[in-house]
Amino acid sequence: MKTSLNALLIVVLVFIFARNMVNTAKADEDTNTIWKSDGSLVIIKGAEESGYVVKGDNSGSDIEYFVVPKDDGSNTFIYDEGLTICNSSMGCY
Repeated sequence: MKTSLNALLIVVLVFIFARNMVNTAKADEDTNTIWKSDGSLVIIKGAEESGYVVKGDNSGSDIEYFVVPKDDGSNTFIYDEGLTICNSSMGCY
């Protein structure tokens, strides 16, 4: 009987640990990191969409990043050379 209780306790602890790991992963789901061509890192939190754009012409190409805020009016935080806050209703400031 004691062995069964110990096994049940271990199983419950494993499930609690796994649930906490999944919740932590979900919390970071809205964060994206983008490396700029100069080697600096941009951190984007709470965006609907973000990524790279390659712009080019006859003189060469340039890689930039884009950010689309969520439609629900929540803030999107862009940590580049400073902090920029954007939302769909007010724009960026």
